[in-house]
Amino acid sequence: DWRDCIQIQEDGWILGPQARLLLWVPHICLSGLFRPRTKRLIGIIATELDLSNFAHGRSWQSCYQPV
Repeated sequence: DWRDCIQIQEDGWILGPQARLLLWVPHICLSGLFRPRTKRLIGIIATELDLSNFAHGRSWQSCYQPV
């Protein structure tokens, strides 16, 4: 299961398979971050990531547009 491959580091980096960097989450959001197997959070403001438009792999540069 892919959810067993995800690791969330204390510094905010989320690692995928083979401990490869996926994305960084600000420290203030970590305590409420939904982990892959989270069912519910009690007493913490939830942080849920919407990755529906997540640019990754060779296309990660497409999310940056210079001003």
